[in-house]
Amino acid sequence: MSLALALVTGAALVACCGPAVLRLCFRHVADPVAMLLGWLGLIVAVTATFVLATVMLLAPGGTRRWALHDLAGICWHWAQPSRPPAVDEIGGAAAALVLLVVLARFTATCARRALRAHRAHRAHADLLTLAGGPSERGEAAVLWIPHPTPMAYSLGGSRGLTVLASAAGDLPADQLAAVLSHERAHLRERHHLLVAAVEGLAAAVPWLPLTRQAPAAVRLLVELRADAAAVRECGPTAVRDALLTFAGAPHPPSALSMAGDDVAIRLQRLQGRRPHRRNLLARAVLASTALAAPLGAGVVTGILFCL
Repeated sequence: MSLALALVTGAALVACCGPAVLRLCFRHVADPVAMLLGWLGLIVAVTATFVLATVMLLAPGGTRRWALHDLAGICWHWAQPSRPPAVDEIGGAAAALVLLVVLARFTATCARRALRAHRAHRAHADLLTLAGGPSERGEAAVLWIPHPTPMAYSLGGSRGLTVLASAAGDLPADQLAAVLSHERAHLRERHHLLVAAVEGLAAAVPWLPLTRQAPAAVRLLVELRADAAAVRECGPTAVRDALLTFAGAPHPPSALSMAGDDVAIRLQRLQGRRPHRRNLLARAVLASTALAAPLGAGVVTGILFCL
């Protein structure tokens, strides 16, 4: 087995087994940033390893050259009619085709989602303008809409927007402050963009467990991250009460709600002595392990096949 095929095999193994390992880590790691680094690092590493293996498969000859000026030589090598294609080259062509299809589907999905999110944001921004809300950049935009059910969610974009139902105005001051802190953390750290990216990747590559399960995991982790910001500013009691108040509230698909589908897990995390505590060691270990896992698995696979 060539090194390139070993890398593809290792990346595929990590993409299939990685989510189970990350779920196991989630039980023992309280820092949501560390888990986010694990998921995102694994996605980046698997993608990069597959791209590297594709380039290696397509490179002509036994010696792999990587300079840009070798592109003409590669094309000439492929164009020779008297030479049957090698197995590596057939695999490389198939892998390149897969990459192009994935890229096209990812781009189209992200474009559709961005258009829907822009329309939702524009509609809410028009309501904010009619209500006489803040118009200058830098002001915290909060839109109050008439609704009997307490709702709270945020919309991303160049000018983020926090939306609250009028029923939320009757909440205690600490709960309202916790909700605002939570949603502003989403906007400040660009969580909407992160969620949209992994959802687009899941739509483009639905057959891999890593990409298929990433959207739900990332959504939960960004909520835990926003909870951590609210806990630091308002305390765990206010965040817990706000979660119970807003549980199950409706929100647009492109928005991040105060209380979505993972309220039980978030409440369980708040019961700890130090909920969402920062762990720099866990961040470093998970990030480095995730980035090295596909390459390491590929090298080990190649060695095992050579034995």
